[in-house]
Amino acid sequence: MKKPWVQIAIDTLNAEKAQQYTGIALKAGADWIEAGTPLLYYEGIGVIEKMVKFSGDVPVVADFKAQDGVYKYFAEAARQGAKVATVLAQMNEGSIKEAVRAGKEHGIQVCADLFSVPPEELAQKAKAMEALGVDYLLKHLGMDETKYYPERKCSDYVKEIVEAVSIPVGVSTFGIEDALESLAAGASFIVQGEPILSSENALEKLTAFIAAVKATAN
Repeated sequence: MKKPWVQIAIDTLNAEKAQQYTGIALKAGADWIEAGTPLLYYEGIGVIEKMVKFSGDVPVVADFKAQDGVYKYFAEAARQGAKVATVLAQMNEGSIKEAVRAGKEHGIQVCADLFSVPPEELAQKAKAMEALGVDYLLKHLGMDETKYYPERKCSDYVKEIVEAVSIPVGVSTFGIEDALESLAAGASFIVQGEPILSSENALEKLTAFIAAVKATAN
């Protein structure tokens, strides 16, 4: 995938809205479509196959943020057509190893989400994930985290993570400023969804967002 690429997170609570938002994302130029954690929780794992149909030739990411017994989730995501699935980096090494094993045996790539890793441990954790064989890393601030810690930024520590590893590092962002700062720090891909997708003129806004990200390509 040519850097930078854009993954659009579909974090709706039902498949009908997910189809609508996926259509917007594809028209806007999304490179990857994410079956978001809320969608998987509310609709169940079977929604992955629907998302694959909605997305056509664009790869689908199953955002499990898997924690335990992860092999079965990755295997099933692959069976339904997903190309990437996520595991929480903060889990024990056994969970990461099982995600990687499933990836190799079923042909699905592994993204380790650095969500909730203490800032001072991010670079070291990133190194550990790469050593265990994951394909991608994601720097991720959650909605709850930003509510209680508004001083934290999506781009914080991205440079340190990127310099610690050789695999692509993505950053989950809330707006174009976050995205551009993260790209300047070395991020290979950007994850975006809300608040753009549920806003007025979402297609226009998302198209502009993706164009601005792509304009940073060397």
